[in-house]
Amino acid sequence: MASLAENLKPPFYAAIINNGDRQHVSNDEMTPMDEMVSIAPGQPGFLGLETTSDKNGKWVTISYWQDLSAEQAWEHRGDNEIRKRFDGHALSDTCAIRVSKIEHKIGKDTSLRADKREIPVRHETVSIAAFLLTVFPALSGLLRHEAVQ
Repeated sequence: MASLAENLKPPFYAAIINNGDRQHVSNDEMTPMDEMVSIAPGQPGFLGLETTSDKNGKWVTISYWQDLSAEQAWEHRGDNEIRKRFDGHALSDTCAIRVSKIEHKIGKDTSLRADKREIPVRHETVSIAAFLLTVFPALSGLLRHEAVQ
């Protein structure tokens, strides 16, 4: 499945929000990142968002914006909402946000691919299918599978 960013036409801005550790938050409790995600679709210049977790299980959300002023307006509104909802804490105290301008796509094929196929060097057991797909790249290509480490 293609990433939302792969379908957007540059230039646009990407705001990466790291929510940190949710271990001490119940599933029905709203976090500052949840607040930012909930207000984003109503903001002018909003292009979409994607949410995932990193390798440590921490949630990361990337929101996409038409221009920098739209992203900054979203942060300003979010800061006001977070101060109201979270005992006066500022957005900068609760979420780490990094903003990048995406000016152009690199390459014609935007799918994620491993540059180099190698036999994994791991101590845990590797499945036979993963081993075969790693050792025999031609088989991987036929099955349209990418080995990701």
